[in-house]
Amino acid sequence: MKTIQLIGGFIVFILVADLNRAVRSDDVSAMPGLFENSFDTSSPAVAPPWSMRPWMWEDDVNTAEAVWDLVDGCHDHDLPLGAILIDSPWSTRYNNFRFDEKRYPNPRKMIDSLHARDVRLVLWMTNFINTPDSLADAPGDAEDLYSVGKANGYFVNDGAPIRWWKGSGAMVDYTNPAAVAWWHRIMDRTLSLGVDGWKMDGSAEMFVLTPRKTKRGTLTLRDYMDLYYRDTLHYSRSCKSDFVTMVRSVDIANTHSDQAHAPFDAAPLTWVGDQRHSWKDKGLDEAIRSSFRALALDYPSVSSDSGGYQTASKPQVGMPRLLYLRWAQWNAMTPFFLIGGHDEHRSWKFDPEFFQIFRRFMWLHQELVPFFYSQHVQASLREGKLMHPGPGKHEYLLGDSLLVGVMSNEEPRREIVFPDGDWLNYWDNRVAYHGGETVTVDVPENRSPIFVRLGSIIPLDVVNNAVGHGSQASKGWRTLDIYPAKQSSSAVLWDTRQFPPNAFRDRSFVGVNPLEVGLEIHMESGPVRDTILRVWQPQAPRAVRVDETPLDKRGNVADWEASERAWWYDDVDQRLWIRLAGSHQASIAIDN
Repeated sequence: MKTIQLIGGFIVFILVADLNRAVRSDDVSAMPGLFENSFDTSSPAVAPPWSMRPWMWEDDVNTAEAVWDLVDGCHDHDLPLGAILIDSPWSTRYNNFRFDEKRYPNPRKMIDSLHARDVRLVLWMTNFINTPDSLADAPGDAEDLYSVGKANGYFVNDGAPIRWWKGSGAMVDYTNPAAVAWWHRIMDRTLSLGVDGWKMDGSAEMFVLTPRKTKRGTLTLRDYMDLYYRDTLHYSRSCKSDFVTMVRSVDIANTHSDQAHAPFDAAPLTWVGDQRHSWKDKGLDEAIRSSFRALALDYPSVSSDSGGYQTASKPQVGMPRLLYLRWAQWNAMTPFFLIGGHDEHRSWKFDPEFFQIFRRFMWLHQELVPFFYSQHVQASLREGKLMHPGPGKHEYLLGDSLLVGVMSNEEPRREIVFPDGDWLNYWDNRVAYHGGETVTVDVPENRSPIFVRLGSIIPLDVVNNAVGHGSQASKGWRTLDIYPAKQSSSAVLWDTRQFPPNAFRDRSFVGVNPLEVGLEIHMESGPVRDTILRVWQPQAPRAVRVDETPLDKRGNVADWEASERAWWYDDVDQRLWIRLAGSHQASIAIDN
């Protein structure tokens, strides 16, 4: 079975049958080179906490000035930023891993300066080496890696070049240990500078268009893609333990196939390819279709380019305002908030109302990083899921705590089907729903459909009042957003300050037990943390005790924020606030 696609002006025939094998390839014995006996392929790869903060990128200029415009713009407008992605062209030849210093002077200094601003750097790459005369939009240099690779047998199909969207070249043969070692030495040119991640573009998928000959024999497309994605992640993490790769999960618009791309164990962060700035016609509609197919295939983390990657019309008309806002609100409620592509994506260049809404969702995403990360680690341990489909159309759940609906059109309302449990409107906790109900909800443009299940315990990283979950006095403290249910509930939390995670050092447990006239909250194990408990309850408590010792009450938020250990009740928000400095293990009794 074949489908036809136009990539970079070239007609591509894709054998869908070759993608129909399972996304997971557990037969490690069939893997060559570094994979003969090295890696566990049975669990999803975990993304480091930094990579779950918001990313920004542009693809119209590609210069150091454009990078610093984004970084400084976020700083000047008080927006959180975790990473900058530089797409191609950034190197002197494609995949020679040597910076074009006319575009990016002194790359080591640039990377060090970004790190000093607490911003990571991710670069585009593929598995192709082009022939000497095939430059596409790269500037070129005197080095001829293609001839070296061909002479030494480092490419598939004896180095016979094929056309791809960046010119003509050959693919690295990951079944050849000598080729892999050579390829790693080339990658070291950039890895040695301290880069933090790769955007692995979907070039390995073109392997199916070739005779598929390798040193190991004829491979399937599935086997070759697994080698590409796995080798890149594992080698890069051997150089830097919190390295991340951004990979495709499902990409229906660009491949005409709804099958899996990167294997789970080499897919810490996934996106669904290049969509247009449109609601339909390979725009938001295709991003939604691909994303929910990826969730059905059990990818733990799925996202897309907010607003789409490229224009949908000629002449270019820019980014439709409401489309961008709705798309960004959706991606803010995924572990991977990717902002950028062609045309204007800088939120501060839009109208003031748009910017304030966008800013709030960027900060909401930033605050949820501890929740995303804890759920991701648990999913890798096969204890729950990070993202999974909900019962209604274009709905998904984050863990078992949050229900999110995607706004797929310009209507200010949509239908929500509620899963089992009791639910609150995330923006107004006075509005409740019950499992099994189907409700049409109003969704003004400053909100998105988000609901929280009673029984949830959601760790947050709050540093300001942008969302309403605290203030600057919360900075450096772990905030636990707790929604008690009629029955006991619990959560496993992982410390975002360490990666890779260590179960004996970085894991803590929180349990909530309802009583006849109150509530008990238990915190056990894990690192010592200053902790804020933000407990939803409709009435003020009579008293709060910690390990049987009465906790002091404060009459206003300012006095409470100045305290190391105290409680305060907000009648307007119906929220009990508890501060516990230096908490490790504690039993909190709330007497109502």
